[in-house]
Amino acid sequence: MGSFGHPRRTLRALWPQLSAGSPDAVHEVRKLTRRVQAQVRVARSPRATRRAWRDLRRAVAGVRDRDAAGAHLIQALRDLGVSDSERATFQAAWTADREARFAGVTLPPLPPAVKKPRHWKARTRTLLSRDARALIEEGDRVMDSRQVEDWHTWRRHLKRYRYTHALLDARPKPLLRVLDDLGRMQDAHVIGQVLATEAWLPEYRDALLEREEHARLAAEARVRRGWPALRRRLAAQAS
Repeated sequence: MGSFGHPRRTLRALWPQLSAGSPDAVHEVRKLTRRVQAQVRVARSPRATRRAWRDLRRAVAGVRDRDAAGAHLIQALRDLGVSDSERATFQAAWTADREARFAGVTLPPLPPAVKKPRHWKARTRTLLSRDARALIEEGDRVMDSRQVEDWHTWRRHLKRYRYTHALLDARPKPLLRVLDDLGRMQDAHVIGQVLATEAWLPEYRDALLEREEHARLAAEARVRRGWPALRRRLAAQAS
């Protein structure tokens, strides 16, 4: 059976590590805010509650994106045969930059708890049905789009749908596969922006950009192959 859980209690336990900038805590808090995004919709929470959790998600989003980018870059340098000492030098510089950036992040106050409503499972199923119809229409449009923002917005909506599903302890595999590949597309986009606008790894930049473009195209191809199965799953939910 599904559950709202106790996100504020979980967040309170993570708060010391989050305040210290722990990458694991940042990752967990971002996932937690996604779960709460689903909860506040089902609960029809007050605007102040929705805004508080949204502000926390936005506060950590950029840091988490760069954490993912850094992990990809370290792996890419390893795949390119870059020496251990060069990788260690890059990782130390990246970590120092990350710490400086996190020092500039202002965390909002601890958000309020989300009150679990009566009949929340029925509300959840209603939202899932409505979301499924909208996601089918959006997905069909995205398949014809070359705009990064269209794909990114669709991914955000799919993630919201995923976490709404998780309230009922359901995690459809076609959805998770597409989301994994959309996430790799987004990581490639972030890495491309970092390499194009910041002075990282100039001697390897062209090779890294080429690697990420290949990764993005491969991930997009997997999304396109996975879309028919996900579309059928959404259509069943929408009916």
